[in-house]
Amino acid sequence: MHEEKPIRITDPTRVITLSNGLSVLRGFLSLPIVYCLEHDYIVSVVILILIAVATDFLDGYFARKAHEVTNLGKILDPVADSIAVAAVVLFLSLDTSRSFPFWFFVLYMTRQLTIALGGVYLMNHYAVVLSSNYIGKWTVSMTALAILLYVLRIETVGFYIVLLATLLALISWVQYILRHFSQVRE
Repeated sequence: MHEEKPIRITDPTRVITLSNGLSVLRGFLSLPIVYCLEHDYIVSVVILILIAVATDFLDGYFARKAHEVTNLGKILDPVADSIAVAAVVLFLSLDTSRSFPFWFFVLYMTRQLTIALGGVYLMNHYAVVLSSNYIGKWTVSMTALAILLYVLRIETVGFYIVLLATLLALISWVQYILRHFSQVRE
Protein backbone atom coordinates (compact mmCIF):
# COMPACT_ATOMS: atom_id res chain seq x y z
CA MET A 1 0.00 0.00 0.00
CA HIS A 2 1.37 3.44 -0.86
CA GLU A 3 0.97 6.64 1.07
CA GLU A 4 -1.01 9.41 -0.55
CA LYS A 5 0.53 12.81 -0.92
CA PRO A 6 -1.07 15.49 1.25
CA ILE A 7 -3.76 17.41 -0.56
CA ARG A 8 -2.73 20.98 -1.24
CA ILE A 9 -5.54 23.03 0.23
CA THR A 10 -4.31 26.45 -0.81
CA ASP A 11 -2.24 28.05 -3.48
CA PRO A 12 0.83 30.26 -3.01
CA THR A 13 -1.14 33.41 -3.85
CA ARG A 14 -3.61 33.02 -0.99
CA VAL A 15 -3.71 35.97 1.40
CA ILE A 16 -5.89 35.16 4.40
CA THR A 17 -4.41 32.29 6.37
CA LEU A 18 -3.84 31.62 10.05
CA SER A 19 -0.09 31.86 9.48
CA ASN A 20 -0.31 35.25 7.82
CA GLY A 21 -2.57 36.47 10.63
CA LEU A 22 0.00 35.39 13.20
CA SER A 23 2.72 37.28 11.32
CA VAL A 24 0.61 40.45 11.23
CA LEU A 25 -0.14 40.05 14.94
CA ARG A 26 3.60 39.81 15.68
CA GLY A 27 4.26 43.08 13.87
CA PHE A 28 1.51 44.85 15.78
CA LEU A 29 2.70 43.46 19.12
CA SER A 30 5.60 45.90 18.94
CA LEU A 31 3.21 48.72 19.90
CA PRO A 32 2.06 47.31 23.26
CA ILE A 33 5.58 46.03 23.97
CA VAL A 34 7.06 49.51 23.57
CA TYR A 35 4.17 51.04 25.54
CA CYS A 36 4.74 48.61 28.40
CA LEU A 37 8.50 49.25 28.28
CA GLU A 38 7.89 52.97 28.47
CA HIS A 39 5.78 52.48 31.61
CA ASP A 40 8.09 49.78 33.03
CA TYR A 41 5.41 47.05 33.03
CA ILE A 42 8.09 44.38 32.90
CA VAL A 43 5.83 41.35 33.44
CA SER A 44 3.58 42.50 30.60
CA VAL A 45 6.60 43.09 28.36
CA VAL A 46 7.92 39.58 29.04
CA ILE A 47 4.52 38.04 28.32
CA LEU A 48 4.14 40.04 25.09
CA ILE A 49 7.66 39.13 23.94
CA LEU A 50 6.95 35.45 24.61
CA ILE A 51 3.72 35.74 22.61
CA ALA A 52 5.64 37.39 19.75
CA VAL A 53 8.25 34.61 19.80
CA ALA A 54 5.50 31.99 19.86
CA THR A 55 3.81 33.55 16.81
CA ASP A 56 7.15 33.43 14.98
CA PHE A 57 7.40 29.69 15.50
CA LEU A 58 3.71 28.98 15.04
CA ASP A 59 3.22 30.86 11.77
CA GLY A 60 5.67 28.63 9.95
CA TYR A 61 4.44 25.51 11.70
CA PHE A 62 0.81 26.13 10.74
CA ALA A 63 1.74 27.13 7.21
CA ARG A 64 3.57 23.85 6.64
CA LYS A 65 1.07 21.70 8.55
CA ALA A 66 -1.97 23.09 6.69
CA HIS A 67 -0.08 23.28 3.38
CA GLU A 68 -0.64 27.04 3.36
CA VAL A 69 2.84 28.31 2.56
CA THR A 70 2.08 31.47 0.62
CA ASN A 71 4.17 34.06 -1.17
CA LEU A 72 2.63 36.73 1.05
CA GLY A 73 3.58 34.69 4.12
CA LYS A 74 7.18 34.49 2.93
CA ILE A 75 7.17 38.28 2.86
CA LEU A 76 5.07 38.95 5.98
CA ASP A 77 7.15 36.75 8.29
CA PRO A 78 10.45 38.65 7.96
CA VAL A 79 8.66 42.01 7.77
CA ALA A 80 6.84 41.26 11.03
CA ASP A 81 10.14 40.16 12.60
CA SER A 82 11.79 43.37 11.42
CA ILE A 83 9.05 45.61 12.76
CA ALA A 84 8.90 43.90 16.15
CA VAL A 85 12.66 43.68 16.62
CA ALA A 86 13.40 47.17 15.27
CA ALA A 87 10.81 48.90 17.45
CA VAL A 88 11.90 47.20 20.64
CA VAL A 89 15.65 47.38 19.97
CA LEU A 90 15.38 51.06 19.06
CA PHE A 91 13.48 51.78 22.26
CA LEU A 92 15.96 49.80 24.38
CA SER A 93 18.98 51.41 22.75
CA LEU A 94 17.59 54.94 23.21
CA ASP A 95 16.47 54.28 26.80
CA THR A 96 19.16 55.86 28.96
CA SER A 97 18.47 53.45 31.83
CA ARG A 98 19.52 50.50 29.67
CA SER A 99 22.69 49.95 27.67
CA PHE A 100 21.43 48.04 24.66
CA PRO A 101 23.98 48.73 21.89
CA PHE A 102 22.67 51.15 19.27
CA TRP A 103 25.14 49.74 16.73
CA PHE A 104 23.11 46.51 16.77
CA PHE A 105 20.01 48.43 15.73
CA VAL A 106 21.93 50.00 12.82
CA LEU A 107 23.41 46.65 11.76
CA TYR A 108 20.07 44.85 12.03
CA MET A 109 18.18 47.48 10.06
CA THR A 110 20.87 47.68 7.35
CA ARG A 111 20.76 43.89 7.04
CA GLN A 112 16.96 43.82 6.89
CA LEU A 113 16.83 46.64 4.33
CA THR A 114 19.33 45.02 1.98
CA ILE A 115 17.61 41.64 2.25
CA ALA A 116 14.21 43.23 1.62
CA LEU A 117 15.46 45.23 -1.37
CA GLY A 118 17.02 42.09 -2.83
CA GLY A 119 13.76 40.25 -2.27
CA VAL A 120 11.72 42.98 -3.96
CA TYR A 121 14.13 42.95 -6.90
CA LEU A 122 13.77 39.17 -7.28
CA MET A 123 10.01 39.38 -6.97
CA ASN A 124 9.72 42.17 -9.57
CA HIS A 125 12.24 40.89 -12.10
CA TYR A 126 12.09 37.10 -11.70
CA ALA A 127 8.73 36.43 -9.97
CA VAL A 128 10.63 34.59 -7.23
CA VAL A 129 9.84 34.87 -3.53
CA LEU A 130 12.52 33.29 -1.36
CA SER A 131 11.68 32.00 2.09
CA SER A 132 13.74 32.84 5.15
CA ASN A 133 16.83 30.82 5.91
CA TYR A 134 17.54 28.68 8.96
CA ILE A 135 20.30 30.86 10.39
CA GLY A 136 18.08 33.91 9.88
CA LYS A 137 15.48 32.27 12.12
CA TRP A 138 18.16 31.66 14.75
CA THR A 139 19.20 35.31 14.43
CA VAL A 140 15.68 36.42 15.31
CA SER A 141 15.53 33.93 18.19
CA MET A 142 18.84 35.09 19.68
CA THR A 143 17.86 38.72 19.20
CA ALA A 144 14.59 38.05 21.04
CA LEU A 145 16.53 36.40 23.86
CA ALA A 146 18.89 39.38 24.05
CA ILE A 147 15.92 41.75 24.15
CA LEU A 148 14.35 39.71 26.93
CA LEU A 149 17.57 39.76 28.95
CA TYR A 150 17.89 43.53 28.56
CA VAL A 151 14.25 43.99 29.54
CA LEU A 152 14.96 41.96 32.69
CA ARG A 153 18.12 44.06 33.17
CA ILE A 154 20.43 41.05 32.85
CA GLU A 155 22.61 43.12 30.57
CA THR A 156 25.97 41.37 30.95
CA VAL A 157 24.59 38.05 29.68
CA GLY A 158 22.38 39.98 27.26
CA PHE A 159 25.43 41.60 25.67
CA TYR A 160 26.99 38.21 24.95
CA ILE A 161 23.72 37.10 23.36
CA VAL A 162 23.76 40.31 21.28
CA LEU A 163 27.23 39.34 20.09
CA LEU A 164 25.97 35.86 19.18
CA ALA A 165 22.95 37.38 17.41
CA THR A 166 25.35 39.68 15.54
CA LEU A 167 27.45 36.74 14.36
CA LEU A 168 24.35 34.87 13.23
CA ALA A 169 22.99 38.01 11.54
CA LEU A 170 26.20 38.45 9.58
CA ILE A 171 26.30 34.80 8.51
CA SER A 172 22.66 34.78 7.43
CA TRP A 173 23.13 38.13 5.67
CA VAL A 174 25.88 36.64 3.54
CA GLN A 175 23.67 33.60 2.87
CA TYR A 176 20.79 35.82 1.75
CA ILE A 177 23.04 37.86 -0.53
CA LEU A 178 24.49 34.70 -2.09
CA ARG A 179 20.97 33.26 -2.61
CA HIS A 180 19.84 36.50 -4.25
CA PHE A 181 22.82 36.55 -6.60
CA SER A 182 22.41 32.87 -7.45
CA GLN A 183 18.76 33.50 -8.39
CA VAL A 184 19.81 36.36 -10.66
CA ARG A 185 22.45 34.17 -12.36
CA GLU A 186 19.97 31.35 -13.04
